[in-house]
Amino acid sequence: MNVPEPTPGISGRAAARWRNIPVRVQALVVFFLIGSVVFTAVWLGARGPISLAENQDLSGYPGSAIFGGWFRFDGRWYDLIVTQGYWFNGPTVQSSVAYFPGYPIVLWTLHAVTGISVKLLGSIVTIACGAGVAVLFVTWSRLRATDRVARMALITLLLYPYAFYLMGAVYGDALFLLAALGAFVLLERDHAVLAGLAGAVATATRPVGIALIIGLVAITLWRRHVIEAGDGRLRMRIEWRRLRWSDSGVLLSFGGLLGYMTFLGIRFGHPFAFDEVQQAPGWDQGAGPRTWLKITWFQQIKNLPTWFIDWIRNGDTATFEKVMYAATVIMQGLFVLGFLFLAWQVWRRFGWGYGVYSFALLAIPLLGTKDFQGSGRYLLAAFPCFLALGAFFEGRTVLRWAWWGSSAFVLLAWAFAFGRGYYVA
Repeated sequence: MNVPEPTPGISGRAAARWRNIPVRVQALVVFFLIGSVVFTAVWLGARGPISLAENQDLSGYPGSAIFGGWFRFDGRWYDLIVTQGYWFNGPTVQSSVAYFPGYPIVLWTLHAVTGISVKLLGSIVTIACGAGVAVLFVTWSRLRATDRVARMALITLLLYPYAFYLMGAVYGDALFLLAALGAFVLLERDHAVLAGLAGAVATATRPVGIALIIGLVAITLWRRHVIEAGDGRLRMRIEWRRLRWSDSGVLLSFGGLLGYMTFLGIRFGHPFAFDEVQQAPGWDQGAGPRTWLKITWFQQIKNLPTWFIDWIRNGDTATFEKVMYAATVIMQGLFVLGFLFLAWQVWRRFGWGYGVYSFALLAIPLLGTKDFQGSGRYLLAAFPCFLALGAFFEGRTVLRWAWWGSSAFVLLAWAFAFGRGYYVA
């Protein structure tokens, strides 16, 4: 007797329809679903009393009732660059040269064409770039893993506590990540010249672009099998002849960095002004043992319990801001340490080329920040690490959902705080 096959339930049919949707379309759907929740958190945060108001431009603009919570901190610098240009008053005064020109150029161009407020355009450009990041990330991930792992890695990336910088914040990180991913996808398809041009956009957008240059060169050598193990355990054999002339196209990625340095040299006589100004009071990111040894970070760990107790007793805003800042930089430091392990997994799973890129990117906050401030969003560019984490979650359902749940909670809390004006980067 023939037994009829069971009819799939509603959830089964829905899952089947979802699987039939192209993965890139799925990526866009996931981005906008998560992004809409995060957007709401920022909007709710901006509706309350604003912290650190004296350091922010809270003037209204067309669309500010909806997007105003995204215009915080560095967004003001980008607005000033577009509307007033660059200035440099020496290494002891904060100035706009610290911010690379890629993102402001995009905003200036769109503002000149449309007349829309730079502040609103900043959020729109970030959202558009974030959507592109989702598509390119799954495109790249599918070259190294299954569709299922690629989807899990994308969700892990978009639920990362600092992913709100891809969803509306007036910052250049989304544009940088879009250009970086584009460069690696193009290189995987043997378009070295186009990869170099995309890399130039990235190096013109964020100072961490130097890691991208290192990564593109490393992956080119890795893909061509230029460096291989030799006869001895610690020996290597280098076969330069395996390279093609077209591979040199990745060196075009220097263009963005060199272009900005040339501009600074001609305009101000200081081609490295973007680095010199990091020591200015308020930023205090000058190179030296205090920065390298993270003395300030350890001081934050030491002072956090005292500040927390004082806040519980007194409930004052100033102490709460200290608690918030300490908690965020401590967490960012722990993320950097965790990503070091993930970078090693990238090396093992996806090749030493991507491992070199990941380690090079991590070296920047390890050596260049006094307390890991800003590292949370820098790590967004370490996209191979998110694929390694997604691969680790395969077959570990409980752990995966526990991570996604806790990460989503922090993401929404940080997005709400960002909208309210607390510095969580």
